[in-house]
Amino acid sequence: MGLKRLIVTSVALLALAGSVAAPALAQDATPEATAEMGAAEQIVIAAPGIRPEGVAYDAVGGRFLFGSLSEGTIRQMMDDGTVTPFIEDPELISTTGVHVDEVGNRLLVPNTDAAVFADPAAVGSAGLAAYDLTSGERIFMVDLAAVGSTGRNFANDVTVDGEGNAYVTNSFSPIIYKVDPEGNASIFAQDDRFTAPNIGLNGIDYSPNGYLLAAVAGASKLYKIPLDDPTNISEVALSEPFGIDGMVLAEDGTLYAVAALSDLTQAVVSVTSDDDWATGTVTARAQTGGGATTLALRDGEPWYINAYLSNPDAQQYEIVHAELVPVAQEVPEPGAGATAEATMEAPMDATAEPTASG
Repeated sequence: MGLKRLIVTSVALLALAGSVAAPALAQDATPEATAEMGAAEQIVIAAPGIRPEGVAYDAVGGRFLFGSLSEGTIRQMMDDGTVTPFIEDPELISTTGVHVDEVGNRLLVPNTDAAVFADPAAVGSAGLAAYDLTSGERIFMVDLAAVGSTGRNFANDVTVDGEGNAYVTNSFSPIIYKVDPEGNASIFAQDDRFTAPNIGLNGIDYSPNGYLLAAVAGASKLYKIPLDDPTNISEVALSEPFGIDGMVLAEDGTLYAVAALSDLTQAVVSVTSDDDWATGTVTARAQTGGGATTLALRDGEPWYINAYLSNPDAQQYEIVHAELVPVAQEVPEPGAGATAEATMEAPMDATAEPTASG
């Protein structure tokens, strides 16, 4: 049964008055936490305190996968509503931008330590783990900070190219790492432009046209980095400035991102380019309420996760379908770049609190 059908079924069981959560779904397995379907097109995950910074969708397995800044555990939310642990590896400390590698049948998991945000003197950590997408068995775990670091470390997001090489961003050192399918790590790109106040490199994704798009959140910048010449870094001229947290490139070339906008609000935005990412134009947006971190595509549609990172005692989290509203924008001139900077706080400073589903 599909997710949208589950939502409709749950709503039909209730005489909804205002904002009322749907009842828990019947489940065969004993879940660690209960995912409930509300009146809105969202999933409510009742798993207190996990702070799920990253989310991915496994189309073959019919499930969302999400991590935890608090404990590192990777959980799965099946389409029947069951939420259970999928990977419980004692070496996972804090897990961030999880990524499904469909071709390699792997789940790629940046392994880091969120305690670095609470202690300015902490060095932090940056690593990457790969797991079999079916069994959850570990394939490798590699220490990226040992390969290269300028001081502090926070592994944030990961993507994979057509050859199975993974690319990982470090938010506190201006480095993008490359990890081959056997787990051998190297520095792919290092550049001072990847440095910014509060948080540097964040979201990243791969284009089959042969390059990466990588966001520097604190500077409200997006960069294009060719795989065959990672020193040839170019800034994407955006139609408006925004700081990107998580992002994903769709098959049609549209970039979806959780963005901090210049008006200090947060939204999921869709960005398109007709010049192979010399420029990018915001074409639609959906306000999030401020608690989101990243997003995943399910059947081509963006779903964002509310992680409420400023509230370690949050009792629930949501995966929400972003209903984008078209916007009118002028196409920017190539090479113009953004001239204003959106205020982008470190991800641990999000102020939104969770609300009841509905």
